[in-house]
Amino acid sequence: MSKITAITLQEKNKKRCNLFVDGEFFAGISVETALKNRLKVDLEIDQKSLKEILDEDERAYALAKAFDYVSKAIKTKRQVKDYLLRKGFSEDAVWFCIDKLKEYSYIDDCEYSKRYIESVSKTQGKRLVEYKLMSKGVRKEDISCAFEQTEIDSKENAKALAVKHLKNKEITKENIAKTYRYLIGRGFSYDDVDYAMSSLKSED
Repeated sequence: MSKITAITLQEKNKKRCNLFVDGEFFAGISVETALKNRLKVDLEIDQKSLKEILDEDERAYALAKAFDYVSKAIKTKRQVKDYLLRKGFSEDAVWFCIDKLKEYSYIDDCEYSKRYIESVSKTQGKRLVEYKLMSKGVRKEDISCAFEQTEIDSKENAKALAVKHLKNKEITKENIAKTYRYLIGRGFSYDDVDYAMSSLKSED
């Protein structure tokens, strides 16, 4: 058995305290966790119980950080995971938080993708959107789910972007070719780009 020899408030965060066991610093925990578990000086406690208390405290602390992070703006599952790992939380605590956030619908990669698509669809084609979402850790299934639930006219968006790109320029073969390549580079499909360029030629 071990013995708690001191519990002191942290100077920079009065909601947390330092726990000393057998005369040595053991860990920092929240005051709430200390009170909940009735920790006090001279209390004898085994290592298993100490570990369970620390695990409980880490999960609670990590979840509070995660809630604060997602409350500022919608995030993907991987963004939350990377954020918590950067903060130094264990894998177990991180996955506990992710499961809780998904349970409360604070993490929804399909919904995140829908909002992202709606915000960039006028300037980015499907291929580029898919690439950027996947780089944020979103699975293909969630991206497909989002596209199915989003009404986007990619052909008209490609056309509008082509008009903008050609503004104040002569409609020459060279400028048409540059605009074609520009739209492909923005992730629009060949069908969308062909439609956009054909529409411009017919209006010329």
